Amino acid sequence: MKFIKIPALITAVVSCLILNSSCKKNLEEHPYSSISSSAVFNSEDGLKKATLGIYQTYVETWPTTWYRFGAAETGHQYATQGQFGDTFFDSFNKFSTTPSNNTGGELDAIWAQDYQMIARANTVIDNATTAVADTSIANKYIAEARVLRGFAYFDLARNFGGVPIVDKQITSLTQTSLIYGKRATLQATYDFIVADMLYGISELPAKWTGADLGRVSSGITKGLLGKIYLTMAGKPLLAASYYQKAIDMLSQIVGSANEAKYGFGLMPNFTDVFSNQYKKNEEILVVFSNFYSSNNTMDSIWPFFLGGRGLINTDEQSQAGLTYKFYQLFGSGDTRRDFTAVTRYAAAGNADVAVGGDSIIYNQNRLRYIDSTNHAVFGNATTNQGIVYGKFDRTPRASGVVPWGYPIDMIQLRFSDVLLCLAEADIETGNTTDALPLINRVRTRAHAAPYTDMTNMEARVRLERRLELTAEFNTVYDIRRWGTLQTEIAAEVGSQVVGGVVGTYSPKLELYPIPQSEIDVNSGLTQNPGY
Repeated sequence: MKFIKIPALITAVVSCLILNSSCKKNLEEHPYSSISSSAVFNSEDGLKKATLGIYQTYVETWPTTWYRFGAAETGHQYATQGQFGDTFFDSFNKFSTTPSNNTGGELDAIWAQDYQMIARANTVIDNATTAVADTSIANKYIAEARVLRGFAYFDLARNFGGVPIVDKQITSLTQTSLIYGKRATLQATYDFIVADMLYGISELPAKWTGADLGRVSSGITKGLLGKIYLTMAGKPLLAASYYQKAIDMLSQIVGSANEAKYGFGLMPNFTDVFSNQYKKNEEILVVFSNFYSSNNTMDSIWPFFLGGRGLINTDEQSQAGLTYKFYQLFGSGDTRRDFTAVTRYAAAGNADVAVGGDSIIYNQNRLRYIDSTNHAVFGNATTNQGIVYGKFDRTPRASGVVPWGYPIDMIQLRFSDVLLCLAEADIETGNTTDALPLINRVRTRAHAAPYTDMTNMEARVRLERRLELTAEFNTVYDIRRWGTLQTEIAAEVGSQVVGGVVGTYSPKLELYPIPQSEIDVNSGLTQNPGY
């Protein structure tokens, strides 16, 4: 028998509809598997469940969410290995990623997950009016699906550049023009994204409340589109006119009256933003919810692979870290510093060489964590260690729960990000006067000293983004759009990577390669230059 390989973008949608209905907050789970379209799209209830199923795409498998962290948060001047090496992200840290060394791995998983979200969104878009005859109702679901589809294309564009545009449901292998589509230009890809976002803004409510809290709204979409415009203004498009578009869009949701209208604001305490106790907080705009139950064992693994051993439980295996130079970027009173990069903590129990309660302290000269009681190296003693991450809820897993059983959400956009995006767009258009209070609003919340003048404002806002947003799927994409990747790589030193050999800059590194596994089955796909 001859087996036919097909691209990842259709593997979940041909012949059947597979939807796992959920949302980013406390929305009720309604799983579906192998259910026909007619059985789902026969009422508004079915339409809603299918729409909520789009959100679930991003949290159905912990390895892919973990790979997303590597693609967005490793491979820069402050990135290094964790307490136990960098098994997963060695190629990112060394800038040695190729189309083939990720086959079946990180980039393949990201590509497939984005196209699965697109496929689910297209299914909703094409069937909404079948489920609900009233277009005023159906259009809201279509809008929600289009925003999520645009979000997936935004992720693809930032990672890979222009990609094939699939704008309708694939129901048959005869739809070859969609299945084996050619890459659109980057501009065309962004034009498609913008159109989806604008439609969402025109049809969605300003905000959701109650059980629907957490679904994308027009306010959330404005924040997301403002960030997209800011990205378009930078590299590689370098379309400076989009800075003003970003200002015009983001200004609609910033300010006391606008924030009240859309339900946005900053939490009083930085650490509370990430607490499971405040999952519905006003600062979080776009987030995909992780929850653990007997029916859903794929949850968040970030504390296990990012946190220090004994920080929460006793089995953590930190595989990514931050350099001490990153830690030094913060002022001493900045509450973000020790929450983001954990240089000392008390072991939660007997872990590695420590007894429960021992102080585990990072030694920046030895590049190791040390147990202050017995003075032994804590963690892997054979390789250098970076500072472990701590930017997540610290509630221990329940007994017997798997290592990826933390109910920690995947935050993609916060209101502080919105404020800094608006500040950056203001600065790039010469309006530093409006930018200053926006930056200071973020700094004041963190108990960091506010700026009192408007010197070096571009450098300041870029620094603030790192202090505020590190570990939130922004760092690499910010570096690329700023055009500073070459500088980042030049600032790396051998002690940051396993083996001691840092990567060298090449223009090809401004994008990741298209997974070779996709090119092998789609002759319409071309590889990014240099790979």
